[in-house]
Amino acid sequence: MESYAYSLDEILAMSWDKKLANDLAQEIGSATGDKPDTVLEMRRFLALKGYRELLDRVSEACRGKSGDQALSAVAHAIRRYALERPALSAAAFQTAAVDCPEWREAHERLHIFMIDRFAECGLFGKAAENALNMLRSLVRGYMLHEIMHTLIGVDSYEDAFDKAVEVFVAGLPIFASAGRNS
Repeated sequence: MESYAYSLDEILAMSWDKKLANDLAQEIGSATGDKPDTVLEMRRFLALKGYRELLDRVSEACRGKSGDQALSAVAHAIRRYALERPALSAAAFQTAAVDCPEWREAHERLHIFMIDRFAECGLFGKAAENALNMLRSLVRGYMLHEIMHTLIGVDSYEDAFDKAVEVFVAGLPIFASAGRNS
């Protein structure tokens, strides 16, 4: 049975998740005026909020930029958002629920935005999709390491991430040539 099949009341009656679920339910209730009844409703709310906020952030970050500069600015904006709003960014990184048109639409808007940034860098189709997956992994990996302080010898996570993004952007032509060969 999938975890979101439980009612919110059932989850609130469970172990240590009670406080977390209560906090989330109160946050959603204060934002919407309604208490969500299921985990799926909570996931939907958090994902929609996360997608919308993230799209606003990345749009602002690349304003007046294009190509490699825009993509680099977007990567940094995603990382900052993930560090500032870890729960919402995690919700925005989830696959959209098939049965929720709003969720799919919000996911698609962010996805199109990102694919357009890769197109500015010469990546299309499968090459752009592969590069997007790698960028998501890069951002999420650095964010998790930064939160948990697990990279040894790193004086500045900001500087380390900046170098990783430089290497990623410099490697984009490899995606483009791989896309032509597949």
